[in-house]
Amino acid sequence: MGSRFHLRESPRRMVSVSEFQIAHVPVTVNQYAAFIDSSAVNEKRWWSVEGWKWLNGESDGWGREDRKVPEGWEAQLKKSVHPVTGVTAYEAEAYCAWLGSVKNKAVRLPTEQEWEYAARGDDGRPFPWGEEFDAQLTNTVETEILSTVEAASLAGDISPFGVMDMGGNIQQWTSSIYTPLPKEVLPPGPLRVARGGSFNDTVFGARSSYRRAYPPGFFYPFLGFRIVVGVV
Repeated sequence: MGSRFHLRESPRRMVSVSEFQIAHVPVTVNQYAAFIDSSAVNEKRWWSVEGWKWLNGESDGWGREDRKVPEGWEAQLKKSVHPVTGVTAYEAEAYCAWLGSVKNKAVRLPTEQEWEYAARGDDGRPFPWGEEFDAQLTNTVETEILSTVEAASLAGDISPFGVMDMGGNIQQWTSSIYTPLPKEVLPPGPLRVARGGSFNDTVFGARSSYRRAYPPGFFYPFLGFRIVVGVV
């Protein structure tokens, strides 16, 4: 895990994770729409304490008049099999809690250790597909698409475990807390780790060790999530 290319990723080290099952693609617009259409988004039981406060405007948020739907939701609905974006970590966690009840499974966000292992495989490769960057394999700035594409539509962006869209398309929330580096300038308050490259990132972000940090109440048009599933 990690690399020598950025202090956020240092030091390079060995970590161990327990067995887990991770979705082969990020959560898509039509999948998230089921959460909204069921009205479960309005139910307090699916939200964390902080998430419920955020939903009801009792904690900091920005740029969203309606916190019950992702940013740009009407436009996203026209792209039903694209990864859902414009969601906070709170929304991602509420979706996981709701889906877990529907499927009778333990559904959650991955830790960043799980995410990186799923991307790198057993050989610790720098990119999900191998040793060298190839703009034709993924959706980053170099591809010049500058927007999301359908989940799993770029067959080359695949890890040794068959997990797709980890090098590009969208960044993805994890459950891991980010600890700022000394003198690192970041928004105040708790921070959450996001992993993966996106259409808004260059080749540097396509690396499997790439990490970003955002407040859990932030959202971006290049940021979504995928799930980990276990047995209740």
